[in-house]
Amino acid sequence: MPATVVAARERVVLSRGPLELEVKLHPLRIHLRRDGRRLLRGLHVWACEGTVEDRFLQLTEGVIPKETRGFPERAVTASVAESLADGVVLALTLQGGRHAELRLTFPAPHELALELTADDDGSLLRLAAEWDLRSEERFGGLGAHHAHTVDHRDREVQLGADRRYTGPDCPPDMLELGGIPQGDYAPAPWLQSSRGYGVWCDTYGNGTRFDIGGVRARTAVSVRASSGPLRLHVFTDRTPAARLRRYLRRTGVPPVLAEWGYGFWKSRDVYEHQDDVLEDVDGCRWHGIPLDAVVLDSPWETQYNTWIPNPHQFPDFSGMVARMRAGGVRTVVWVVPWTNLDSLDGQIPPDPGSRRLHRAPASNYADGVRAGAFVRAAEVDEPYVARWWMGTGSPVDFTSPAAESWWREQAKSALRLGVEGIKADDGEGYYFPDDVRLADGTTGAQSAWRLGDGYRRSMQAALDDVHGPGNGVLFGRSGWSGQQATGMLWAGDQASDFWSLRALVACTISAAASGFSNLSHDVGGYLGEGGIRRCPKELLLRWVQLGCFTPLMQAHGRLQQEPWTYDPQTLAIYRAYVLLHERLVPYVRAAAATCARTGVPIVRPLSLLAPGDDGAWAVADAFGYGPSLWVAPVVEEGAREREVVLPPGRWIQAWDGERVRGGREVVAPAPLETIPVWVREGAIVVTLPAGHVARGLGDVPEAERPLEATLWGRPRCGRASALLADGTRVTWSASRGWSVSANRTVTFTER
Repeated sequence: MPATVVAARERVVLSRGPLELEVKLHPLRIHLRRDGRRLLRGLHVWACEGTVEDRFLQLTEGVIPKETRGFPERAVTASVAESLADGVVLALTLQGGRHAELRLTFPAPHELALELTADDDGSLLRLAAEWDLRSEERFGGLGAHHAHTVDHRDREVQLGADRRYTGPDCPPDMLELGGIPQGDYAPAPWLQSSRGYGVWCDTYGNGTRFDIGGVRARTAVSVRASSGPLRLHVFTDRTPAARLRRYLRRTGVPPVLAEWGYGFWKSRDVYEHQDDVLEDVDGCRWHGIPLDAVVLDSPWETQYNTWIPNPHQFPDFSGMVARMRAGGVRTVVWVVPWTNLDSLDGQIPPDPGSRRLHRAPASNYADGVRAGAFVRAAEVDEPYVARWWMGTGSPVDFTSPAAESWWREQAKSALRLGVEGIKADDGEGYYFPDDVRLADGTTGAQSAWRLGDGYRRSMQAALDDVHGPGNGVLFGRSGWSGQQATGMLWAGDQASDFWSLRALVACTISAAASGFSNLSHDVGGYLGEGGIRRCPKELLLRWVQLGCFTPLMQAHGRLQQEPWTYDPQTLAIYRAYVLLHERLVPYVRAAAATCARTGVPIVRPLSLLAPGDDGAWAVADAFGYGPSLWVAPVVEEGAREREVVLPPGRWIQAWDGERVRGGREVVAPAPLETIPVWVREGAIVVTLPAGHVARGLGDVPEAERPLEATLWGRPRCGRASALLADGTRVTWSASRGWSVSANRTVTFTER
């Protein structure tokens, strides 16, 4: 159905399907309605001059945003410059005489697109759209936001500069300044409103801002003019889940990963020798902990980043990989998209041979220069050279097909040695100044956060080339709109304290609300307690409980946090939750397949499950896990019970079988060994038998695995069903009992 445009001297009305856009020209004010209900009220646009003075702290990868802004230049006059089949183009004159153009279209029945451009003599700083904030309005999204809240109301957010550590190890002088700026790894320019709309800002530029509320009671979305036009897409589907689905269909739907990508992975910050790797594998075996992969983190190469195993560190790299693989354990290698000239600031194994290798530039650096593989400096025809956290080098330009091919072929050489996964660290846009130049003709100002997407896609392509589509697993840190469509996202570096655990739970919920479905984190925290002590016992156990109910469970840290180095109780609880995580893999992959079809992520914020409840948008410490579980991690030290908001419906406590009515807050017991979990009454949960995964997932084809199907309570409609990722359907009905659509070995249980 095409849009209808009715234009008069003072007013233009556009309509398509249930949407109506009323444009008042003098002064410019725009109202968006769906079925007569106003979603956006008083929208107008503005531009301003100014300068950028952001600071990047390389040590913590934190951005301190700072701008000097001029007066917001709003539209003084507006007129219809062109009528389009699906909208209009308005010619604007802004305060101060600057000319601008505003394009308003309805590209789909539930979508408004807005594009603002303005004349720029080099002094223009920002382009913005702004509208009224409603008193009851709440907001979710904006990517993996590390804080204790998930409702963004009354926040001013510059994406990529929106993370501050204010936990117990923050020095008082830094606390007074707002905390320690840290890497904001996976922001996303996507905002959901409880009012009934979602906004996607289609940009890749640093400095993208969402200013919500405050004293002006307005919502503003803006970009730096150097990044290009302001392009907004407003999705107006009737539910948050439907709006998220539309956003993901436009930017990329999360994939269903290989089974082992949802298993248990083990890693250390540095494996000084291959004997240390095998020690971890054997440690898991000796202590009965299932294991699916070992991640060889930094360093493992001859230099940063050659893709060549260090022979001093791994005298028999291929043999080590083959030995682990024979026991069902895959190998994942770490990399960043930089090639170094100098690695003396990096992590180097202590042996003389390794130190000698790292004194020289990376052996592939010169080849990269000859291939034109690197991002170019601003004013000279040379590679851009910068310091990052493991040395000084040049980043790969993934907008160049030749550069991408050069990088991917090197990755394939490592994968052919038996490596089946890539930990794609780094790739965030804050490393790229505005004036660097890219092969596709854009600048850092226009494409900083697009390079991470190219990086992730290149690494996934290498895995697919060597191991076939769907077999290798990518494990990446960077995020932005579109990056949810490739591999797994992990939450980056966390301190080992309860403040960080609470922030991580909220981060997981915000990331899921932004379309990231395949999620992970470092169990126990990467940085340690105060940077010098390993994760305390109580915190480690609460963290491993969260890891159990995260799509990929991954243990990694700077310090010794292997469970067998604690006490027998810690080991027993740790082992039990790893085993439970392994057993849940069919359930989790079924949820991943649902996301691929519908856009509903594996982790499900309450705002997606109870969208009509304004309070649901603020729940930052509990979440749905797949279609049938509600999980409430314990995030307070010393807590042995906690208050939990349950979604509407009838629920069964997983550990004691107590029936509970939802749609309200309940108090749940939480002894040290227990994380509060509920199962939706009437649901079928399909798992793997404990004995089948006692050593890990191994190599049994998915369709041949034995299953356990548990019916929790009785469905009110007399029928329940569970559809697995491989197409197997398990059904229970009051009249016929159990049935399975495929020839599978299934044990049935009713609770």
